[in-house]
Amino acid sequence: MANLDFLGDDDTLRTNAAHAVDEFASRSAPRLHSGQDRTASVSLLLTRAGQVDDVTISRDWRRQAGVTRIGDAVYEAYTGALRSHLEATALEELQRDQPAPARPAQPPATSTEPELDDDLWLQRTWGALHHNDAELARLTHAPEQPEQRTISSPHGCLTLHLRGPGITAITADAGRVARMDTQQLRFETRSLFRTYELAHTSERQARR
Repeated sequence: MANLDFLGDDDTLRTNAAHAVDEFASRSAPRLHSGQDRTASVSLLLTRAGQVDDVTISRDWRRQAGVTRIGDAVYEAYTGALRSHLEATALEELQRDQPAPARPAQPPATSTEPELDDDLWLQRTWGALHHNDAELARLTHAPEQPEQRTISSPHGCLTLHLRGPGITAITADAGRVARMDTQQLRFETRSLFRTYELAHTSERQARR
């Protein structure tokens, strides 16, 4: 799990979390969550349900990412969108759990309710942040899951690697990718995630 020390002390965390919730509450929840790789070769959108809605491949992807790194670029865009999705989910939970406004001021000696509300708020904030971090790690790495398998795109140019239900990597067959144009590569990428989502849905239904 990533180290959360950079968030600061309790007072800083409380202030930043409250600001994030207020900002989130001031606008409607995003319908889609976006992610992009560092070379700007691949952009990806996730729905609020966490499914891939669309994939965009840059016209200049061969120069930006190259045929050997395009799989890494797709994976990086996916994890970026997934992180945005999980952060929004955590903020929604914080907004629902935010303590009610304090009652009219009472003598400090007879009431400790605001302090208790602050403690509860801090506990829930930490819980949501840790849950967000743990969920991302579970979905993208899932080291506790022993089962490893792969899913390939229709023409085999991209391969999605799974450990349990989580995506751990996306690799590319450079020879096959080299023969793809931008639209063909986009089709391959979208089809790869559609196949994964159908398989994942079937597995969840089978476990019920």
